[in-house]
Amino acid sequence: MKSRLLYFVAYYIFWVVAFFIQKPVFMFYQWEQSHNYGLIDWMKVMWNGLSMDFSTAGYLSIPAFLMLLVSCFTGAGKWLDKSIRVTTMVLISIVVVGFVADMFLYPFWGYRLDVTPLFYMETPKNAAASGTMTQNLACVVCLLLEWLFYYFTFRFVHKKAFRIGERSVATVAPMLLVFGLLFIVIRGGVTVSVMNAGRVYFSKEMFLNHSAVNPIWNFFSSFAKEDNFASQYRFMDDAEAHKLMEGMSDPVNLPADTLVLKTQRPNIVFFVLESFGSNVCEVAGGAKGLTPNLDRMAKEGIFFSNFHANSYRTDRGLVAIFSAYPGQPVTSLMKYPEKSQNVPTLPGRLKENGYDLSFYYGGDENFTNMRSYLLHAGFEKRICDKDFSGDELSTKWGAYDHLVINRLMKDLEQPQQQPFCKVLLTLNSHEPFDVPFHKFADPYPNSVAYTDSCLGVFYDYLKTTPYWDNTLFILLPDHAKPYPETMANQEVARYQAPMIWTGGAIKNTMVVPQVGSQIDLTRTLLAQMGIDGSDFVFSKNIFSEKSPKFAFYAYNDGFGFVTADGASVYDCGYNVLLREDNPQFTVRGKAFLQCLMDDLAKR
Repeated sequence: MKSRLLYFVAYYIFWVVAFFIQKPVFMFYQWEQSHNYGLIDWMKVMWNGLSMDFSTAGYLSIPAFLMLLVSCFTGAGKWLDKSIRVTTMVLISIVVVGFVADMFLYPFWGYRLDVTPLFYMETPKNAAASGTMTQNLACVVCLLLEWLFYYFTFRFVHKKAFRIGERSVATVAPMLLVFGLLFIVIRGGVTVSVMNAGRVYFSKEMFLNHSAVNPIWNFFSSFAKEDNFASQYRFMDDAEAHKLMEGMSDPVNLPADTLVLKTQRPNIVFFVLESFGSNVCEVAGGAKGLTPNLDRMAKEGIFFSNFHANSYRTDRGLVAIFSAYPGQPVTSLMKYPEKSQNVPTLPGRLKENGYDLSFYYGGDENFTNMRSYLLHAGFEKRICDKDFSGDELSTKWGAYDHLVINRLMKDLEQPQQQPFCKVLLTLNSHEPFDVPFHKFADPYPNSVAYTDSCLGVFYDYLKTTPYWDNTLFILLPDHAKPYPETMANQEVARYQAPMIWTGGAIKNTMVVPQVGSQIDLTRTLLAQMGIDGSDFVFSKNIFSEKSPKFAFYAYNDGFGFVTADGASVYDCGYNVLLREDNPQFTVRGKAFLQCLMDDLAKR
């Protein structure tokens, strides 16, 4: 009897120690952030994370427990030794891959491992493209080293503790008692509240809280709830949420109080700029000297100075821009073609009104189901990586921005069906920031400056074409990026983004100070063109005085709600209020998110 119980305890402790050690390893890897904290903070991370480590170790110990329980009736034999070995090797592999992936992705995404990487693994080449060769090699080395460490540690535990003999029915009762205790540990105690990520939060510093989270627990927790949209983010009665939502929505076909276009049917060119947040644009109050061309366009056109991205990934950003559909905290509409086909699109509405559509992108259009969404939006003419030669595909992601822009300029030299709508999605200001431009030492600002130089070439070229006088040139990012890198993922400043309307079709230059976001582009533009946009239910007309003025953004399992009078930032996964300038902002943000998930469930 004693041998089975001792072995199970040793087996469970093996997993607890493994997870305990992972935390300082994770923090050392994130040294750029972790070096700011003292030894006491590091110890608090490991201590406060223990409850989740206990729970995760409990889950991973269940297979071994069940096999030990069966052996009480059958005896041990070679089957038990082999079964536990094989099962544990599989679990070690899962844990190691999960931990290293989490450690590698955290600097890019700013949150612990969840189901998001599975979505991007549909195109593994692009999924790995964020890392440099050195980072990818370090990732492989870490995988091998940690797997070997776990393997030999387990072999030591297995060899020393595995002394189980013949069957022992008398051991069943103590084993079941141990399982009862294990269940309590897995659950997180005997109180009403079960184990959740918020249990390990202890600091106002989000990095320390994130460091305490067990990535394996976080992954499977997010996996379990991902598709159950109708039950996610329930903050209040549905009737109350929808009533609050009515006050945050535009009346049907709300006209613009200010008309900014010379014509209702201009040619439209969209440049969606990869990771161009306000923090790298001088005209928006960001770093100086990186975007002289974008700054010039803002001064020569209409600059929306209080604009925001709705999410933090390109797939969410494209849907926010072209379907006025807000990003969701833990999933992406583009991931579900059966749902993305049921939302209206701005390009599709333009096509209904006689516009010729084309889309330009230097990368793989199949990444994150983009192609299905583009087809639904009406883009029959699409330029992507397949349209460039091997010599031109010199970056991990695809063709350089200047080559894609050159292709657009070459096409504009030919007679065009008018009115036209052309969309170009830039690429190179994304990790690993590989660009043929070397002006700044920091790779990200250098890549921004490179793409900005390409924008200047196109802008000057467009002015020389016969299309200029009747063209509206719109520039905005797909999402912003934390810069400097120590900026927390949930901060309002991380989502501030420039939007610029310029071109010969603009009546006058102006600065628009009203709060808005990507989802507001659609109804703002359609109102200028006299086109019905009432089916874009989340969008608002920035140029109407009757339109509510706010921005909603979603980050991983949380949201921000921004107004001219302040903001609220709420972490839903941890039930933590990170900022609240006014309690009503929090309530309205919760109502908005709840109604968004209701809408997503019905699509």
